[in-house]
Amino acid sequence: MNKETERILKQALMPVQAWAEGARVELFLVGGILRDQAIGREPKHFNIDFAMSCDTMRLSKELAKELGAAYVPLDDEHGSVRLVIPARDENPFPIELDMNDFRGASLEEDLRLRDFTLNAMAMPLQTWLKNSRAGVTDPLRGLQALKYRRIEACHADTFTQDPLRILRGFRLSAQLGFALEPMTLEWMQASVPALKEVSPERIRDELFAIFETDRAFDAISGMDEIGVMDLLFPEVAHCRDVDQGDFHHLDVMGHLYEAVRQSDLMLADLRDFKPELRKVLKPYIQYQPVEKRSRKALIKLSALLHDIGKPAHRTVNDKGEVWFIGHEHMSATLTGPIMERLALSKRESETVVRIVHQHLRPGFLSRMPELTRRAIYRFYKDLEDDGPGCVLEWWCDRMATRGKTSRTHEIAEQQLRMQAMLEPYFFKPEEVVRPKRFINGNELMQTLNLPASPLIGKILNHIEEAQAEGHVDSVDAALSLAKDYLESHSDELHTA
Repeated sequence: MNKETERILKQALMPVQAWAEGARVELFLVGGILRDQAIGREPKHFNIDFAMSCDTMRLSKELAKELGAAYVPLDDEHGSVRLVIPARDENPFPIELDMNDFRGASLEEDLRLRDFTLNAMAMPLQTWLKNSRAGVTDPLRGLQALKYRRIEACHADTFTQDPLRILRGFRLSAQLGFALEPMTLEWMQASVPALKEVSPERIRDELFAIFETDRAFDAISGMDEIGVMDLLFPEVAHCRDVDQGDFHHLDVMGHLYEAVRQSDLMLADLRDFKPELRKVLKPYIQYQPVEKRSRKALIKLSALLHDIGKPAHRTVNDKGEVWFIGHEHMSATLTGPIMERLALSKRESETVVRIVHQHLRPGFLSRMPELTRRAIYRFYKDLEDDGPGCVLEWWCDRMATRGKTSRTHEIAEQQLRMQAMLEPYFFKPEEVVRPKRFINGNELMQTLNLPASPLIGKILNHIEEAQAEGHVDSVDAALSLAKDYLESHSDELHTA
């Protein structure tokens, strides 16, 4: 971590040490903060682990009052609590303190019972505040694991004690770019069936942390090799060995994984876009509908699921050509229950289902002789703020499609068309995507003496679409178009 981050953390943790001295408690920093410091990694979220000998629940309540922090019990049986210090002038970001009882009779025994050796290091908080580069207690040679970029389980029962650690291991591998040690993978594989007993919320959080990295493909490929993906995503596993014909170079499951790989590459630095689009796309994909779960992760999840309906819609015609007509509808239908299984919010679920359902549409737009303002308007009318996400997912899908008949010679032209689809949303929203109405429903009814009915909404939508096309630029023009619409739809007026 950089010097400024360390300064802010030390300032935030000095009151913690002052309280500890008054309470005659020795607090030890453990795990992530020491690991990240040792490898010079800047943390994205500030979650700091502490260990103390006993009585964590009671003592943490006192500390929470002292700090003005929220108190969140995590595990009453094992004495585990989270304190959340809100963002303040002195710490411009929230800081989470995870307070835990020793898991054994001593600090060293506690460290030996942790998940991975690179997390099994400790330093007294008092020492760290004085000299953060002082020596650490490191009974399992976690510093050596860091040096050789390895992820090693602390003991053979690591994953039987908590099967979620399987996902955590792949998440750490993706975040740090470290390799999982072979024996650790064997222990993981043996405990995969027990993942069924882990709460969906905990599984979701680890999966999203994986999708937030630029190595999600590596993680899900590794999880697939030991059976994790079959258990968590049987709908994806069902796509294994489903041949797609000459348009694709991979089977359906391989294509889904390759789409995730392409999303890793594209979303890491937005390299496929003009500089002005990169500037606006970065905050778009970083936006978090729910804390710690970004659009970037939702796009990758959509890429993983976008074709899961293909096995049910596979047909072969008389020429031997493979088709999957209507698979996007089945894919969306199958995606809904997966969102429930992962305990995602309503908004997140809607985003993923919508992208999956509409994932073919940008491809159709990319092949139109002309990308009309009407087509752009209708696309964003249907997808709203998920429109750019759908375009991004489609591009990952396109780049993952390299079969003999996939028209790879069109990619450069399609890339230009992709950017043309995105530009109106970011640079001309009031002109093309969400035109500001010249007249509202009440004004329309009063001016034209119309009763309230669904017809009013249809007229307003007709006017808005004409605005997006550039055919309406005033109230008078809007009213004139409304009258023309009424004349051609007089039957609807009489039944309204």
